[in-house]
Amino acid sequence: MSGMTIREGLLATIHGKEADRIPFQIRTSYLPHGEVERECRNKGMGINYALQCMHTFMPHVRVITSTTMTTKRREIKTTFETPVGKVSQVRREAKPFGGRFDGIGGHLIEYPVKKLEDWEVVKFMAEDTQYEPYYERFDYFKRLIGEEGVIFTFVGYHSPYTKLLIEWAGVPRLYIDHYRHPEKVEPVLEALARNQEKQFPIAANSPADIIKYGDHIDEGFISPSAFEKYILPIHNKFARMAHSKGKITAIHCDGRLNALKHLIGELEHDIIHAVTPPPVGNLPIKEALDLWENKIIWINYEYHFMGPKALKKHLLNLLRSIIPGYRVVIDASTERWVPPACLRMFANIMSKATLPLTERKLRRIERSV
Repeated sequence: MSGMTIREGLLATIHGKEADRIPFQIRTSYLPHGEVERECRNKGMGINYALQCMHTFMPHVRVITSTTMTTKRREIKTTFETPVGKVSQVRREAKPFGGRFDGIGGHLIEYPVKKLEDWEVVKFMAEDTQYEPYYERFDYFKRLIGEEGVIFTFVGYHSPYTKLLIEWAGVPRLYIDHYRHPEKVEPVLEALARNQEKQFPIAANSPADIIKYGDHIDEGFISPSAFEKYILPIHNKFARMAHSKGKITAIHCDGRLNALKHLIGELEHDIIHAVTPPPVGNLPIKEALDLWENKIIWINYEYHFMGPKALKKHLLNLLRSIIPGYRVVIDASTERWVPPACLRMFANIMSKATLPLTERKLRRIERSV
């Protein structure tokens, strides 16, 4: 590798400057450690650590957990006991590669809100949640990562509306109750919004390179009207605060985005994170770059299921579509573990994607891998 370091190239790109190549990287949680990791990182693949910047606690809520485990999966039941009642949830996790449960992935099979009375309980939980800064680990991990990548931190994992969709109620329950009993649901959304604003200054003052305000944006369960009312205002409020501290901000948009693309363009974040190209996503990256002229597109490359040969064709076609290749970062995965053979093909192609991209350069890459 010559020219910019991995970190220099990533920072140049996310700050709207020109790098010498398209930055490509992977979150450490999804990196298969060993020979392939060494090979890919030697070719210039960066890494990022995702660190929490605050402690979260509910002083007036008792939390009880129990675990049921088999050789292939585990289920964790969590009960929240409050002065106004209790709710419980069940999370199922399948055993990942490597043979151990590590808390990555999994999904809720039982949501806390199951009946109308539960909205009052989660409203209490929203109002009771407190935060304290937790910056102690950042210096250590910045020294550890060095010139190999960047550090993310978060304002929660979801803004209020998507928190109800993904963590507390699920899509059917939220939609039905919100339509039939808005007097129950709206106060919870308002309480969550007020509460999450307590996180804003803690995140904005953190030493992270990028601050991501959670979410999993997808037109399949977030309508344009819901996005405009519940997501756009609170995200822009945070972005303005963080920008006043000189910070780079991002929103996680890994779903189908075509119906929301114009509203996403109104976000004041610097980075639209985890945009998934077609056919898994439905918004071409070229169109996203044209629409969001002042945004960095952080691509979630979710095509390792294709196998190395098909991945090669798909990735080269993606690169052709975005010539000359500026304003993008390509992530080997923002969501899951990557098979080593596919990671090797990904890194072999991306290591040669110097800027500006040209058709001649891409033909040369195609012949060489």
